[in-house]
Amino acid sequence: MYTVFVSDNPIRNGFVSGEWTVAPTRNLLVRGDEEVRVEPRVMDVLVYLAERAGEVVPKEELVERVWEGRYVTDDVLTVTIYALRKALGDDAKRPRYVETVSRRGYRWIASVETAAPEAVPQDGARPPQAPWWRIAAVAATVAIALFAIGAARMLTLPHRSRHVATAEAHECYVKGRFFLDQRLLQSLEQARQQFARAVALDPQDPAARAGMADTYSAMADFGVASPAEMRPQAMTEARRALELDPESAEGHAALGRAQFLFDWSFAAAERSLNRALSLDSDYMPAYQTLAWLQSARGRYAEAIAAAKRARLLDPVNTARYTELAWVLALAGRFDDALREIDRALQISPRAFELHLARGWTFESASKPDAAFAEYREALRLRGFSQSALRHIEAVYRAEGLPGYYRGWLNARGGGMPMSDTFRAQLYVRAGQLDRAIDSLQHAYQRHEGALAWVNVEPSYRVLRSDPRFQQIAARVGR
Repeated sequence: MYTVFVSDNPIRNGFVSGEWTVAPTRNLLVRGDEEVRVEPRVMDVLVYLAERAGEVVPKEELVERVWEGRYVTDDVLTVTIYALRKALGDDAKRPRYVETVSRRGYRWIASVETAAPEAVPQDGARPPQAPWWRIAAVAATVAIALFAIGAARMLTLPHRSRHVATAEAHECYVKGRFFLDQRLLQSLEQARQQFARAVALDPQDPAARAGMADTYSAMADFGVASPAEMRPQAMTEARRALELDPESAEGHAALGRAQFLFDWSFAAAERSLNRALSLDSDYMPAYQTLAWLQSARGRYAEAIAAAKRARLLDPVNTARYTELAWVLALAGRFDDALREIDRALQISPRAFELHLARGWTFESASKPDAAFAEYREALRLRGFSQSALRHIEAVYRAEGLPGYYRGWLNARGGGMPMSDTFRAQLYVRAGQLDRAIDSLQHAYQRHEGALAWVNVEPSYRVLRSDPRFQQIAARVGR
């Protein structure tokens, strides 16, 4: 038996469907002690379907009402439904909530009942009590779909047609974006493979070309490959995207990212990024790069605003929280930065990189003991043995953070690729200032992307009076 509501009924204040209590105003699903947050667009689709429980809602009607007349591809609706099903724990083959009606649309098949106000979670209610593995699983499974929604190719000018990638090519593109944002060495190669497959499946898709460009930029930035090798490939792919579509937001954003990371050409990068956002005001990677650019310039208010917008568009990806925390810390807002990292830890409590970010923030705030505790926890989560951890702690107790960093440098970063720019930061923290200058000079010769922050990176404060440092810093950023 379905309870069907008209558009102005109280369902939008909260309702119960199947096992879930739904709080639309908070974008929240609650089942017992378990809470799952969804992207606002996902909630809009859920509410619209639930209002018409038992009815087949045509895809066209759903797009028209939820996206309010803006042009979106069919894939955007598909991934929105995918995200909704994953949040609910639903199965498309054996649905309990959302049924796909072939060639027609979607139908909400669970019962829907209005909920008493006290039964619907309100602002200020308890934080999520779900076990960490459930939160992390939801975040991981929904992340791909949410990225596609956040970076959806929407247009406010419906008369301009855009290339619509084939379904298979677009799936590879979305997966490529997901892997690119994992910030792990193996995931960069997975991203490259997915984008290469998207290009092979649909050579006319500018977004896939832009994804390739961003991957080459990331490979250089992470020290996996040399900037000299990656720059031509990144520039070629970004410009190829713009040849395919001069009004591709993805293409302009990829070009801006390459201009920033490879050329330290701040003005040119800003023009490209602003152009991308004028074409698609919801394209998350453009805000991400804009936050990097403005933080490198020391324009922290603008950097924080861009990072907040990126987080809003991609709210289940912990990278968005750590990027915002980073620019907040650069601005000296350490407590705000720690709050953002803590929010990310609610999504992924066992992510070692979040503890590294927390440690860096404490260190920047001149709290070495708190910083080391976070670094130690990150190493534990990374798989270091108890004996190794005891040795590292003994070094810290005897020599402080400089001793910790000297040990890391002597171990050559555990065999991980390391840029000269990052190596310079470690040398500064280890108290080896001449070696830090040497590494920065090598980074400049290699044109490393991370050197873009040379004028704002806190580690370099002790070097700023050195003429050799001043010569490098004056050449970065135009």
